[in-house]
Parts: sequence; structure tokens; C-alpha cells
Amino acid sequence: MSYNIQIVLKEMDQSTLNNLIELSMQNDDKAFRQIVENYQSMIYSLAFRLLCNEEEAKDTVQETFIRVWINLAKYQTDKTFSTWLYKIATNLCLDKLKSSKHFYQNGNIDETLNNLIASENVEQTIINSELGNIIHRLTNELTPKQKVVFTLRYLEGLEVDEIVQITGMTPGKIKSNLFLARQTIRIKLEKY
Repeated sequence: MSYNIQIVLKEMDQSTLNNLIELSMQNDDKAFRQIVENYQSMIYSLAFRLLCNEEEAKDTVQETFIRVWINLAKYQTDKTFSTWLYKIATNLCLDKLKSSKHFYQNGNIDETLNNLIASENVEQTIINSELGNIIHRLTNELTPKQKVVFTLRYLEGLEVDEIVQITGMTPGKIKSNLFLARQTIRIKLEKY
């Protein structure tokens, strides 16, 4: 479970959340604003990791909550609210990834890896998060589905059953996409 979700769950218990949802369905703007304030950082984090663009991530947060507002009556209270939000945001991001062919555009990934290897203290550089940055950049070379499941699993820390609920993919498809994503990243990293 991701850190952001844990914060949200501590701040808002299920009965408070259900009350805010009910009030929001009665067009209570203040109640809905509380929901947005509690969950927007979680959605932004996911959108930014998937889209790698601050403005698009902000737009996705807005689009997500517009869709939540419009479809709030469809939310099933027996389901986890954060999972439902993740599903909406993930679908929006996936649409953007598919339509605009988001690939690493800030430079050549091979050049970035060469610069890392050429540094005098490779171990220290990796320890200082350069490897994490490279893996993040490499996720931009994945297919949209691979990027979504990789991000949800390894960057957001969600379990496969939560990813099933969010993406609608079968566990087998998720595991297959995770395998292919890891393999793609591993092959790029092993070159160096």
C-alpha cells in the first residue's frame, strides 16, 4: 500500500468518508472539497509518475475529480474509495499515454546511462537515487499498459488484486505485463 493512501486512511475513516460522499451526492460543495483535499496528492503522484509532466498531471487530477463528481452515485461503498479513484485516474492517464505516445523525450536514455557509468563513483551515484531516476525514465519506454501496471505495483506499492480492480485486467495479464516491463528495463540496464 502506498504511503499516500496510508495518510488518507489515517485522516479520514470510512464512516466520515461515507458521510462526505453522501453529502456530495446532495450537491454539497464543501463536502466534496474535503474529499478532493484528502485525495488529490495521491492522484497527482500517480499521474505525474505515469505522465512525467507536471501540467498533464495537474490536468489529470482535475479531470479525475470532475469524473468523480459526475459519477459519485455510481461509487459502490463496499469497494475501497482510493481504488476507485486510482481506477479513474489510471484510465485517464492510460488514454493520454496511448494518444500522445509518451516516450522519454528529454534526451537519449543510452546517453544518460553512459554518463552514469562514466562517473567516478558509480556505487555512490546509484545510492544517491540515479538508478531510481533511470528506471523511472525507462518506464517511459514501456507500452502504456506495462507502464501502468509497473507504476501501480512498484512505484505506488499496490498489490496485484488492487491493480485488477483498477485496470480491469486479469491477474495473469498484470503479471505478464509486469514480467515484460521488468524484462525491458533489465535488458536496458544490463547493457551497461
